[in-house]
Amino acid sequence: MAVVGAFVGFLWLIGVQIVWPFLPPGATLMGVAPDPPAPRWDWSSLRHGETLRAVDAWYTAHVGMRNRWVRLDNQINYSVFSEIAYRGVGTEIVAGPHDWLFERVYLRDSVQPADQSEAELSAFTRQIRSVQDKLGRRGIPFLYVVAPNKAEVYPEEAPAAYFNGRRPDDVITAYERARPLLEAAGVDFYDGPELYDQWKREGRPYLFARSGTHWSYDSAVRVLQAVRENLNPRMRRPIPELTVLSRRLGPPQRSDRDLLNVVNLLRERRYEGRLPDPILKHQTAIASEDLPRILWVHDSFGYTLIDLLYAANAVQPSESLFYFKTCYRLPGGLPTGIDVQKIEWNSFLEPYDAVVMVWTDIGFMHKGLGFFETLDRDLH
Repeated sequence: MAVVGAFVGFLWLIGVQIVWPFLPPGATLMGVAPDPPAPRWDWSSLRHGETLRAVDAWYTAHVGMRNRWVRLDNQINYSVFSEIAYRGVGTEIVAGPHDWLFERVYLRDSVQPADQSEAELSAFTRQIRSVQDKLGRRGIPFLYVVAPNKAEVYPEEAPAAYFNGRRPDDVITAYERARPLLEAAGVDFYDGPELYDQWKREGRPYLFARSGTHWSYDSAVRVLQAVRENLNPRMRRPIPELTVLSRRLGPPQRSDRDLLNVVNLLRERRYEGRLPDPILKHQTAIASEDLPRILWVHDSFGYTLIDLLYAANAVQPSESLFYFKTCYRLPGGLPTGIDVQKIEWNSFLEPYDAVVMVWTDIGFMHKGLGFFETLDRDLH
């Protein structure tokens, strides 16, 4: 009887928590969760069960101490079954045997052979060179930074079953086919996949965090050094020297733990791993007006470079075109309200010292989501 009474009391406590949240709800959940639809109380909805399903969805989204229940459910799935729950929205994450986390899309695309013809790839690389030349005639250097794919850098840490019987080393992707074409066309590009492969063969650690999907902050500093060396001889206002003050070894920070954040476990510490967190010197020798203003066109890999540069006070406030869809103010990442599709490019580009595109190798097949086509068409 006491057990039944305790159980009923527990259910009552959860119910009270919904309308009067007097207990701490637990750590905020990360990721994407769509709001449940409001129940409809008309006869048709009641008769077909839509109302009850909506009520159940509402209760699930508002149940008392929901954050703790979700994290507990995720923890059991991960600790007992080595699985990460995917509920149909947001990022699908896969766990490797040593707590390495991967986005499912990168595992899939790392073994996706290129289906573009040689003519298509050649035409695209010529278009990139055309945009580079048009920017160059305005005194604006262009650099195409190709970011590596974690699944190709560390395939041994991913579950082999997700490669569908293939190995990333045995598959030639669209970017790998285009690499010699980019070189032949004279495109200024940073070959992240090739360099990360080389660094790994040399035994350099910490290229990616176990808990993140992007290049680590530690390895991104090396990328920035190369970007600076490439752009400075061609820019009106160069990027100042980037000095690393420390590389404290500790838990992953910021985007180095972005995948672990959205797994939403009760106990995350044991899955974090340790890696260096580089601290760049905040330079004050060069005045703000003498720093370069860079336009960034990028996917999520670009934010790591952008964060490091602004932490070092190495560039002016500027804009970024995220996935060539949304224009954000830098630093801070606030939307500017500028409609990217309505930009008048000949005037928009005037204040910039350089244009840098940062795009993951698996995104090469998407052709910059229209950036090159638009500028090649609109620039005089």
